[in-house]
Amino acid sequence: MEYRDLNGFVCHLFFKQGQSQIDSRHVLVIGKFKGKWLLTKHSVRGLEFPGGKAEPMESLVQAAKREVFEETGAIVNELNWFAEYTVCTDKPFSKTVFMATIDSMEKVEWLETEGPVLVPNLVVDENYSFLMRDAGMEAIIEKVKTIEKWRH
Repeated sequence: MEYRDLNGFVCHLFFKQGQSQIDSRHVLVIGKFKGKWLLTKHSVRGLEFPGGKAEPMESLVQAAKREVFEETGAIVNELNWFAEYTVCTDKPFSKTVFMATIDSMEKVEWLETEGPVLVPNLVVDENYSFLMRDAGMEAIIEKVKTIEKWRH
């Protein structure tokens, strides 16, 4: 799927591994804890899924687990590759989207965010980051909602 993000950049969304031409070094984690969606509140952008950039020598799985913990205090139980998208900026990059189930949550000193926010339903509105409001994220959220174990 091709779309433009809200910054005006062309993006390509893939739901099959290996379709992107660019190696991913960024992660985004769509998680649930006790039946609620796990978001984080970025102090400037608003509500969004946890994520970030992998550190040197860190795998995408390690980065995903670390970012979720740093931004929410959540301990990832199960992590599965779900999608990938490429953003065609001057320096194009790809971001891997994972689905996660959360075992537990700890109170930690949040890094880069104001901590976790659990919501029963994803209704993206003006309280959400602009990163959550483009056509690619809308397609990702709708596809996640079709997976049986994620409907509840």
